[in-house]
Amino acid sequence: MPTKFLIAMRGYDIRQVDRLLARADEAIASGSEDQRDSAREALTNPEFTQRLRGYARIEVDEAIRDRLTKLA
Repeated sequence: MPTKFLIAMRGYDIRQVDRLLARADEAIASGSEDQRDSAREALTNPEFTQRLRGYARIEVDEAIRDRLTKLA
C-alpha cells in the first residue's frame, strides 16, 4: 500500500519516490537477501528531482529511514 505524504510547494518528484519506496517494500516482503541488499543500496543516497507540488521532503526522508531500518 502506498505511503501518503503531504504535497509541498517544492517537494520530491512523486513518481520517483513512489517507485523507490515500492521497490523497498517489495524487498522487505520478499525475504531475498539480494533484493534487500539492492534496495538498501538504492535507499542509502537517493537522488530525487525537486518539483513544484511534490512530496514533502521531511516526510519522505523519514519513510526512507524507516525502510532502511526494516532492511537492516
